[in-house]
Amino acid sequence: MIDRPVPLSPAALRLAGHVGQAALERAAASGVSVVAKLDQHIAAVRAEIAACQRTPARRAGKASQAGIQDGTCPDVPFVASALHAEAILPLELLLHYACGFVQAALGDGWIPEASADASDWVSLRLAAICQLIRQAEAAAALHPDLRAIA
Repeated sequence: MIDRPVPLSPAALRLAGHVGQAALERAAASGVSVVAKLDQHIAAVRAEIAACQRTPARRAGKASQAGIQDGTCPDVPFVASALHAEAILPLELLLHYACGFVQAALGDGWIPEASADASDWVSLRLAAICQLIRQAEAAAALHPDLRAIA
């Protein structure tokens, strides 16, 4: 059975946007080390999305080889490439990822009010997601002829 993407929750998206934007602002004001951590989170989000984009047959083969059941990544039919993350990730995919991440963090006991600084792991991950969403929105606003060189 094919897993469906995490449903878009307005509350989860609002929380992700609020915490992510605040963490982006704090990271920019905190200096190079926090910005470097943010870059690592952006790379990690890209890597997780790339792993989720593998074809179902490849995922099933890897899972059976490892002796485990694969069910960690939803199928995302709106993604163009199954081999690697795209330069600009699709906005819809990022929104689904943000919702799933917020729901998982809350399920693990994360409390948004407790994340008061930019070094909080969950807040930095949300900042990374917000940065990728900014890039996707900026690319969508470009004329189609300019998107290939952006």
